[in-house]
Amino acid sequence: MASTHADHSDAAPANFIIFGEMGAGKSSLVNLIAGKQLATASSGAISCTLDSTQHNIRLPDSQCEVNLYDTAGLNEPSMNNATYIDAAAKAYELILSLQENGGIHGLIFCIRGGRISDTVQKNYSLFYEVLCQKQVPISLVFTGLENEPDDMDNWWTQNQVHVEKSGIASVAHVCITTIKGYNNVYEKRYLESRKKVLKMLNELVCGTACPVDAHSWCARVFQKLRQLLAPGKVPWVVGKSQAKLMQVLVKRCKLRKEDAKELLRRMEEKV
Repeated sequence: MASTHADHSDAAPANFIIFGEMGAGKSSLVNLIAGKQLATASSGAISCTLDSTQHNIRLPDSQCEVNLYDTAGLNEPSMNNATYIDAAAKAYELILSLQENGGIHGLIFCIRGGRISDTVQKNYSLFYEVLCQKQVPISLVFTGLENEPDDMDNWWTQNQVHVEKSGIASVAHVCITTIKGYNNVYEKRYLESRKKVLKMLNELVCGTACPVDAHSWCARVFQKLRQLLAPGKVPWVVGKSQAKLMQVLVKRCKLRKEDAKELLRRMEEKV
């Protein structure tokens, strides 16, 4: 039977940023999507680099080409305030660089199945609310659900209210496993998981979720940053009536005020 998908083989690659804490399965998710080993999971206490890693993949069936950017986990055990700011600034540099390369089609938030931790909320707030100003569609990928009774989607049924009460919203979600297990004991669920993720990506690229007008939202970010910061003054001063981003960084991202100011200053330098 002929494919019902339109031919997108000549279209420019769609760009997706994968983020989440270390151990959530970001690299394994890349390999699941690719259908082969592309990314290597970090085995040390902290990643050797805070730079993102780009993986170019052509999706089966639709033949859409995507660039997946695997970013550093922002919860790594030896990550202090300074390295956290460095990692966040690197993520912002990535976002800026993609504005000249087709924009950002979506954020993919990789979360280990379980209770929504403070770190998960912190990462969501930083990427979605601060760096992307809620302008980029975000999808949730819940991993580590190979032992979920009956159906992996049961996890969402049982935890949807908790996720939403944590302030985490999305345009799509999937409940999956990224491992086949010893002697391929989870292979059936692994293959089911791959179908779910590919379906989600095909819809984001080719169908229901439209690409973001990156230039317009970027302009809004820059405008907000200039309102928040007082260029030329030391220390940097946040305007009394224009402190929304500052509040998110302190209250939602749990940064100290001085670290929040430093991150905003670093972001302003990239404008």
